[in-house]
Amino acid sequence: MKSMYDEFQVTESEWLQLQEKFEDLCHFQAWQLLKKNTKNNHTNDFDDVAQELKMHPLIAGTYHKRQVYIESCLDICNNFAKDKFIKFVLNELDNLWKNRKRHGANRQKFGPFQEKLLDKIVRTVVPSSRRPSKQAPLQIDTTFVTYCKAIGWNCQKTIGKKITREKTIRSGLVSLSEYDYLSAGN
Repeated sequence: MKSMYDEFQVTESEWLQLQEKFEDLCHFQAWQLLKKNTKNNHTNDFDDVAQELKMHPLIAGTYHKRQVYIESCLDICNNFAKDKFIKFVLNELDNLWKNRKRHGANRQKFGPFQEKLLDKIVRTVVPSSRRPSKQAPLQIDTTFVTYCKAIGWNCQKTIGKKITREKTIRSGLVSLSEYDYLSAGN
């Protein structure tokens, strides 16, 4: 995961654009989360939750850059590949990429091994002037906005589950002010 963030970095200017575009959404998501979990005695305040949610555009940007890079590599390699074996491998990688969202027993992962294989094919088949770049700028279009919002709502849902799961742990806790009151009475 760390290597993906290193390879497909979101620049500072892109981060500022993401922050400007999605800051209000993050605040709204934090407000919704705290509003829904009022009886769960959550320990984080609004600013903590909002700060945690503000990281989702960065994650979405990294994932989106990776997806655009892989799709452009697959497209351009299909144009330049002449060897039957390389075309077969590219076809298998393309099928694996297209079926990455499938659920169940037939789900297969397009992971680091497949990425390395695709990178080697790109370096072998595609001329250096036509190769896609991992440092290509992030395109904040409607597809990315939809993708980023989905990641944000999933992140909010995960935080909400964590708050609910920890409710039973916090229910037996006594705050320091309550402890002083209880121990002074004895």
